[in-house]
Amino acid sequence: MRVLIADKHFLSRTGLEYIVQKHFEHADCFALSAEGFKILSRQIKLFLPDMVILDYISVNISPEEVQKLILKYPFTRFVLITEWLPKNELLKYFKSEVKWHLLKECDEQEIKECIEYAMSNQSFFCNKLIQYLQSNEENIEIMERNRMNCNGINITQREREIIQLIAEGMSNKQIADALNLSIHTVLTHRKNIMKKTNANNTAGLVLFAIKNHLLPPSNHYLFAENG
Repeated sequence: MRVLIADKHFLSRTGLEYIVQKHFEHADCFALSAEGFKILSRQIKLFLPDMVILDYISVNISPEEVQKLILKYPFTRFVLITEWLPKNELLKYFKSEVKWHLLKECDEQEIKECIEYAMSNQSFFCNKLIQYLQSNEENIEIMERNRMNCNGINITQREREIIQLIAEGMSNKQIADALNLSIHTVLTHRKNIMKKTNANNTAGLVLFAIKNHLLPPSNHYLFAENG
């Protein structure tokens, strides 16, 4: 596994490299400290990493540029990691289709788990990030303006159950087995849920559920995009 670590700060860079090499002995790491979209994109093209661990703030990458990277290199896993941000700024990065996100306060085990789930293409949001997005301590006005009324869009109890199982990483077949439903019924529910919540993908659905308190407290949420 080839891993590019893009972080301007020496201690963060070397710490992440240590964790990757400690837990993934076959990982080939390359650290990048330079700033800017063009430099990062060029290094990805040269190094052809399977995964990029990116502190987008320290290397000055905007949400729009993160989206461009994800679209330009669809077979590369982009794990975002950063310090605390205002919620409205953090949410911009979620809209960029990011599937893996950590905060620098995360411990070694959670970083390891995130990398493992990225390797298996299951999304992962760390515990502190989930708690932060669920809290109402900052930018309440912005969050409320963006928040939908769950009662107004009539999320049923069955749909809530399916949303929670999606957030826990279950495939459509696993959800069907768990709820004793046919796969066709699960797919129908899922289609209706996506339409009701106006979510374009699974990450958007889970973000909606987090913002509207449809999910119980958890260490983290991870979810598969397919099947």
